Amino acid sequence: MSSTNLPQELVDVIVHNLCEDISSLRSCSLAARAFVVSAQIHIFKRIEIMPPTDPSSSSNSCQKLYKLLTLSPHLAQLVDELRIVLVGPETSFEYDSDGQYLEDRHVTWIMRERRTLALVLPLLDLKRISLVEDSPLDWNSYGEFSMKWNELGRHLKAALSKAFSSPRLESVQLRGIVLESPRQLLALFSDATALTELSLSRVYYTQRWDQRDPWPESQPWHPRLQSLLASDISGDPICRQLISPRIDLTCITSLTIATEANDSRETIIRAANSTVEHLKLRYISGKVLRSLKEFCSNLPSGAGDFKSIIGPNLRSLHLLTTTFHSMDALFKSCPHDARLESVVFEGPLSGTCAPSVNATVDAALVHFRFLKKVEVRRYLFYDSEPFSTWSAEILASLPSLVQRSILAPTEVSVEDKVHHGWE
Repeated sequence: MSSTNLPQELVDVIVHNLCEDISSLRSCSLAARAFVVSAQIHIFKRIEIMPPTDPSSSSNSCQKLYKLLTLSPHLAQLVDELRIVLVGPETSFEYDSDGQYLEDRHVTWIMRERRTLALVLPLLDLKRISLVEDSPLDWNSYGEFSMKWNELGRHLKAALSKAFSSPRLESVQLRGIVLESPRQLLALFSDATALTELSLSRVYYTQRWDQRDPWPESQPWHPRLQSLLASDISGDPICRQLISPRIDLTCITSLTIATEANDSRETIIRAANSTVEHLKLRYISGKVLRSLKEFCSNLPSGAGDFKSIIGPNLRSLHLLTTTFHSMDALFKSCPHDARLESVVFEGPLSGTCAPSVNATVDAALVHFRFLKKVEVRRYLFYDSEPFSTWSAEILASLPSLVQRSILAPTEVSVEDKVHHGWE
């Protein structure tokens, strides 16, 4: 079909309703000329560059993208977001009988295929950019196989630096990168005046730990962040380097902090306390452990006093925890004027709540006038008791929440949540 009698406005609405279905959008773009432009807007809005499945192949997704953009230059202006997967589904993360990875670990493809990406980036004017490792935490401990910034080559470093400092850039996600220092990391975005979302995890430094200074007070840092994720999990410290008078944290509405450095965590929370609406906190062990169950069992059992972290605008609180002591602590110490609407307790939660926890919850609920949901997410391990049994036990142990129809026990994959949900 080369034409359609449908009004263009209706065609645009039809295509917009398919915006998440790339396969259908591609079919639409081939169906009639009237669909082409609308379909392409959604197809190319977000581009993902995956690692080559065969390193010896002469063609990969990065090369294909460059060829497409050079043959059809108008498509480049449609790209708002570029997601570059450093390590992903091309790699096997299975273990052998000795607990070793079946597949030899390798340096990310971007260290080998630098030239083409350096040509692709200048063609784009991005709003969002991500460079991420989609791998288990211990697959790349200490950044041995991560993207090494100072070894990327002059052209690719220049192209990435320009993308990071673009006045149009709104969002950056980095997961898996080795740099010289925290100052070098933060300098990448210091001129990004439109940057409002920043996610940093699995960051490693070559500089000695006692030489890592925070951002200097004499140097401007222009972003005014609204969303921040800072994770020290399986990486060098990030949080303490974000504490500088030049780094404005007073506009943050969504904050995720994963660090063992209590002073850094509390300082960041205090700086952003009055504006934060959504807060995630993870209390972790610094050890990189192969066994995820062992990893979770080393988490501290409670979260202490919550008065200092619950600001006047906080709507949702999400905690990684190991026992129901954190529930008792939250309901016992939460300010009476809290506006919390949703609370999530997530982790290797087993057993049931003690009667004292339900008594604490019951006494405190009168002050939680806005609370609509309390979710308890249990990690699924190979030896976990059946979810139906565990769920029934949780419901029975927290009648105060059940009576108000706000308790929701759920079960999640450890791989999904520990590997990707918090970083």
